[in-house]
Amino acid sequence: MRRYASITGRIIVLLALVFLVGCGEETPEISQAIFYPPAPDLPRLQFLLSFSDLEQWSHRKSSFADFIVGSEVSSAGEITSPYGVAARNGKIYICDIARGRVHVIDVAAKTHGQLGDASNIRKPVNITIDTDGTKYVCDTMAERVVVFDADDQFVRFIDNGATCNPIDLVVDGDELIVADVADAEVEAWSRDGKFLRLIAKNGKGPGELRDPRNLAIDSKGRIFVSDTVASIINIYNRRGQFIGYIGAPGDRPGFFARPKGIAIDPDDIIYTADAQWEIVQLFEPEGRLLMFFGGAAAGPEGMGMPAGLAIDTTSIDAFADYIDEDFEAEYLLFVANQFGKNKIGVYAFGKSKSATYPPMIKRTATKPPSPKSGTRAPSTPGTRSD
Repeated sequence: MRRYASITGRIIVLLALVFLVGCGEETPEISQAIFYPPAPDLPRLQFLLSFSDLEQWSHRKSSFADFIVGSEVSSAGEITSPYGVAARNGKIYICDIARGRVHVIDVAAKTHGQLGDASNIRKPVNITIDTDGTKYVCDTMAERVVVFDADDQFVRFIDNGATCNPIDLVVDGDELIVADVADAEVEAWSRDGKFLRLIAKNGKGPGELRDPRNLAIDSKGRIFVSDTVASIINIYNRRGQFIGYIGAPGDRPGFFARPKGIAIDPDDIIYTADAQWEIVQLFEPEGRLLMFFGGAAAGPEGMGMPAGLAIDTTSIDAFADYIDEDFEAEYLLFVANQFGKNKIGVYAFGKSKSATYPPMIKRTATKPPSPKSGTRAPSTPGTRSD
């Protein structure tokens, strides 16, 4: 009886909606483009969209019967607990820790699937895409790296045979720079998993790590490591020398509480996600704070424990319909949120076509690293010790 009443109620609501749509004028567009920083400042980022259900990227449409009788959200389409994210050529790759799979969304084709299967992926945390399309997935349950080719076909496992448990990696030429969550250190490997050298070791001293989570590398070969316990981002060169830091523990812009994902754009601007403050901050290559955005807003732009970040220059056309006509996008930023209803947020970095912009980065000469670099606790946000 209750189900019959529910169905009857839905029919009445549907008929009322049909009547209103048929008799009323066209529904006006009430949404406005969301930019960061907000007006009157010149916009540098546009929020495009957020989503938590893979079925949004599917050709299948809800049927009349689904609306009338009611249908549960497909568990196969739910993004539960994303961490790492990457994108290339209109495809988005999402590491869903809770579901133990890497979701793959083809934006242009309106399809979705997964990378690999249970035979080769168990708990994917981060994914890195090399310039040739090769994909590296860090699987912390299996304690190995899983490699897929440019066509998303499984290639091999990488395991250096030690006690290393890779949680993130970046590709640097013929080497892999790997964050080891088991020993709280960062190592350099060959492409086949052979240990080459230690980049950063575990400890509480300057330049040492307590809980490395995410990595990034800039055009100069500087390696950035987020430490969620020390609430700081350490910087090393390829030889493993500690050359500086960004941020410090604190609750103001430029400081960190739980830094996680790091991404670096073509101009070496550094993006960092803070899971506790639920924001993303941008820093100049020298470490000065440029801006921040995000927060736990109620709308689709709200963040919830942001983790992985990814910058992609190859997928702008796939999201062209979401970009404001006066905004010229240079690249896309993807943010994975572990909590809330906006599991994946998509943003475009660029400029207004109708405005003149000053340089975003203040180019200043930097002195070489000091032998005393990092020998004191950081007290100023967004600074380097070199």
